[in-house]
Amino acid sequence: MKKLALLGKDISHSLSPDLYREIYKDKNLNYQLIDIANSADLPSLAMLMKDLDGLNITSPYKEFYLNQVEISSNEIQSINAINCIMKQSDRFFATNTDYLALKHLVPLMKKDLKIVILGDGVMSRVVQIVCKFLEIEFEQRSRRQDPELFTQFSNGKFVDENTLLINCCSRSYCFEGELGTNSHFWDLNYRHSHHQEYFKKTSSYTDGFSLLKLQAEKAAAFWSQLKN
Repeated sequence: MKKLALLGKDISHSLSPDLYREIYKDKNLNYQLIDIANSADLPSLAMLMKDLDGLNITSPYKEFYLNQVEISSNEIQSINAINCIMKQSDRFFATNTDYLALKHLVPLMKKDLKIVILGDGVMSRVVQIVCKFLEIEFEQRSRRQDPELFTQFSNGKFVDENTLLINCCSRSYCFEGELGTNSHFWDLNYRHSHHQEYFKKTSSYTDGFSLLKLQAEKAAAFWSQLKN
């Protein structure tokens, strides 16, 4: 039986177990949720991976095991964050499947829209690196670095109506602004109850489920590639 796990904080809502059972077509797949509230309580990677075939990592631990893994891609190394690990013999290999999935999804979502990225955490960094790789211009708004402009996008109206807002903030953040006619809000969180309710009468909202599903497929391909 394949043994997989997701490491994170407050992850009881995670859809990953069902997604991977669908990907592997195995209802009996052993997929654990390792919910750890404090980084001080994180086990060593060797201990964590002892009985696992593959490990997913979500916020806030995507930077924690960087110095214990090998990353073959220069692009992934530049992100300084990993979310997928595999053990081969006594070595640990890692990648970032958010980056791999976003390289595919960002061009599909952009269309003719101007990109504004909300947030300054790991996911914001990944989206920015993807945009730079694809030579797509963007702006970024941060609650910590630029609170006034961030509030303008979060609670006000857009001057430029042709905007793709990519929300990279944590699930605790709730957008309450007014989108322009041709603007679109792409939430990288999935099934965010506030945003689902806020945008329920419009077609200007996309949640993060498509990202979650595609990065899971990229993770399965990564594990399969290393096993071969």
